[in-house]
Amino acid sequence: METGKSSRRKQCILNAVIAALEESDYSSLTVEDIAARAGVGKSTIYRWWKHKSDLVFEAFREQTASVFDLDFNASLDYNLKQQLLKLSCALNHPVGRALLVVMAEHREAAGEFFRQYLLPRREQTRKLIQQAIGQGEIQADYPFELMLDTLYGPIHYQIIFFNRIPDESYIEALVQLVLHPARTP
Repeated sequence: METGKSSRRKQCILNAVIAALEESDYSSLTVEDIAARAGVGKSTIYRWWKHKSDLVFEAFREQTASVFDLDFNASLDYNLKQQLLKLSCALNHPVGRALLVVMAEHREAAGEFFRQYLLPRREQTRKLIQQAIGQGEIQADYPFELMLDTLYGPIHYQIIFFNRIPDESYIEALVQLVLHPARTP
């Protein structure tokens, strides 16, 4: 069980990660700099995190803890648009950009992040899709795993390759394009 002091130290370290990434990129991020900013020793950081990539994952989790919550009282369209807008903002933040680098460079860590963080959120979206099917918004026989990949892929593409945050009109068009074939006649 974590003590209040441990919890405060961890928060201080994560704040130091965020501050460091706001000043430079992931390749310049060092545990030494984080420790100095947080006022702790490197051994304190290594007690909780094995690698600087783990710090980035944790900082991203911390920053987006409740950002991607779904509203089961709203439509599938609304929820998907909100998710994609929030994802665009989160990935455009320095911590989000660092996360993209980490996921490309550290495949094993990326897989763990997917299992621990993204998969539970994807499961929530599946529940929302099931609700939309039950309400007659969309057809039950649509390939929803492919639909989710088709929705989230362009967001990463726009940010990574074009260095552009997809705006509301882009996201609106994307959601409509992807959901159109799933709509009930």
